[in-house]
Amino acid sequence: MIDKIRKPVEKEFNLYEKMFNESIYTDNFQLKKVLNYLHSQKGKEIRPVMVLLSAGLFGQITEETLKAAASIEFLHTASLMHDDVVDNTFQRRSGFSVKALWNNKSAILVGDYFLSKSAVLSAQIKNRKITSILADLACELSVGELMQMSNESKLIIDEDAYYEVIKKKTAMTFACCTYAGAISVDADKEAEDHLYKFGEYLGMIFQIKDDIFDYFDSNLIGKPTSNDLKEGKMTLPLIYSLKNGQKSEIKPYLNIIRNKDFSQKNLADINLFVKEAGGVKYAEKRMEDYKSMAMNELSGFPESPYKQSLISCVDYFMLRKY
Repeated sequence: MIDKIRKPVEKEFNLYEKMFNESIYTDNFQLKKVLNYLHSQKGKEIRPVMVLLSAGLFGQITEETLKAAASIEFLHTASLMHDDVVDNTFQRRSGFSVKALWNNKSAILVGDYFLSKSAVLSAQIKNRKITSILADLACELSVGELMQMSNESKLIIDEDAYYEVIKKKTAMTFACCTYAGAISVDADKEAEDHLYKFGEYLGMIFQIKDDIFDYFDSNLIGKPTSNDLKEGKMTLPLIYSLKNGQKSEIKPYLNIIRNKDFSQKNLADINLFVKEAGGVKYAEKRMEDYKSMAMNELSGFPESPYKQSLISCVDYFMLRKY
């Protein structure tokens, strides 16, 4: 499905990849080893594709579009490197994380390298509005991570707090993708605003789906299941289940979470509790709500292969298996 989504911008995507690879080049032996490994494990690069598709809605994709796409992908990759250290994660994209194969210092320094490359490329973008939103994004990613760490000390958080965290940690990146794409080709402000909201809603879907994965065993997901809970992250399925369950029913699970007693049996019990309490189904319903809002933001744009691919992004995020 990714190939189909990317088809309208295949030519421009190849130019983006060339720019990305040239920008990340190094002759440092140690860094080159890590970069070669990351290249072998690279993801679907859906974020730069969304930048290109959003620009394509308005005509010719420009050099500014390509630079915005590469800069955002650099920034996203940097955040993954740092997140793996913060979350003590040993798996990434069905393989080992950099911190697992090397160490924390390497992961942090490689993350800093990507972050710096993002800044270098961003500085070459003539449109100051794009460079400003990229700088804001870098700040908000850190703020979102700090908010999530703060929530880890709370036994129960409400849905609004959860949405605020995932908006900053995930949804804002997708919003910047579609927003930057529109800005790069001088779209009017109303169109820019619609695409920003579309990207934000799409990002909310992406993260909620990711949180649902934590309640299902799958070798395809690329990370251990039940990891969020073990790290102290309260995600939507669990938040809903704890909020709506009977006090006597939820007490044993609150005790497990309070005491961080995450044995395999206890994790399996919480997993079953969340499913039976309707937590997963509720999260799926919220994804449907965000899908409706995302589709509404695109409704005013004329039909085109670019618009159809953006619509397909929504379906892909809803239905993805990993």
